[in-house]
Amino acid sequence: MILRSNLSRVRAIAASSARVLDVGGWYQPFNLATHVIDLGSFDSRHTGAALDPEDPERFSAQTWAVQDVCVAPWPYPDKYFDFVFCSNLLEDVRDPLAVCRELVRVAKAGYVETPSRLREIYAKERFAALKFLVARVPEVGFCHHRWFVELEDNRLKFTAKTAALTERGDYYLTRSDVGRKLTAEESGLGLFWTDEFSAEEVFADPRTDYAAFRRRAIAQIQRRSL
Repeated sequence: MILRSNLSRVRAIAASSARVLDVGGWYQPFNLATHVIDLGSFDSRHTGAALDPEDPERFSAQTWAVQDVCVAPWPYPDKYFDFVFCSNLLEDVRDPLAVCRELVRVAKAGYVETPSRLREIYAKERFAALKFLVARVPEVGFCHHRWFVELEDNRLKFTAKTAALTERGDYYLTRSDVGRKLTAEESGLGLFWTDEFSAEEVFADPRTDYAAFRRRAIAQIQRRSL
């Protein structure tokens, strides 16, 4: 979870909720969840990597569903959960729109978090630009992620993250471009929602969209630095 500043609010909501679903919680389980759905099993979960290790586990083997979350429907009735938690999953899966639809269907409210699109175009290594010049390509963002995710009002926007990202220097950012590391708030995207939120896939030409986003990102960083 990137946005640690939101964790206290997430924990407070979950602690006061009778039914809480953690979607994709195998790697870093949310102990205050009463239910979990993930491809990984209950017995194989990372017990030492809980998001909230200070809280005892509320879920059990009986409330842990093993399922591909991109396959609907999930094994729960409509609006069954008071709160649903989905952190650092949507950027990875093949069909984030299907997951978003199920989040809204099974829960009355929830929290979604992903890396920001800004973080996905940022090479955090020092001297990254020089390494590109000598063909030692550093990682830009997270190489295993499929999607750029942006938030507009109450709408998540997913744009395919392609190999074109590292083809040109005006598609990505380095530490020398920014002059510092990104803050947690710049690196993460968090959405608290009630009743519903919407999601869409954005089809964009990398040759124009990637450079345009980089220019907007630099302008945004400069405004914050003033």
